[in-house]
Amino acid sequence: MMVLACALAGCASGPGDEGMSGSGQLCVDRAKRENALYLQAVSAVLASDKRVSVDEWNGCDSANNGAALSVLVSPELRRDALWKAFVEAGWSPASAACAPGCTDFQLVDQVDQRLIGIAIKEATDTAPEGRHQGLWVEVAAADSCWDDHGYRCS
Repeated sequence: MMVLACALAGCASGPGDEGMSGSGQLCVDRAKRENALYLQAVSAVLASDKRVSVDEWNGCDSANNGAALSVLVSPELRRDALWKAFVEAGWSPASAACAPGCTDFQLVDQVDQRLIGIAIKEATDTAPEGRHQGLWVEVAAADSCWDDHGYRCS
């Protein structure tokens, strides 16, 4: 009888179940792997003692693709010193030729077969609600291999 009712009226998932069945769980699993890769990519410059917090983001509840990290760095780190440390660790200025959307990043680095990008941003007293003031490093894939057309990352 329940099957018939679901077929006629449709069955909704319970609260908190969004993105947790089928492709939703696959998306979450991929996002976790992506975010682990991003954290690994910046760890040479942003060791755990230089990170105040790490926020993980994914698009699994809406677009079913994409992941990113936001790293709040220690207050003693300054933008110019942080930039220099990333460049010395092998990160290069992004160019319009590297990939679609790559210009959203200030620096990029090749990690295995992936291109990872960062943007260094400062949140001030006008920061969005819930966002701590300070210097943030936004990290995401710059190779556009996970989009609305699927997951093509290696």
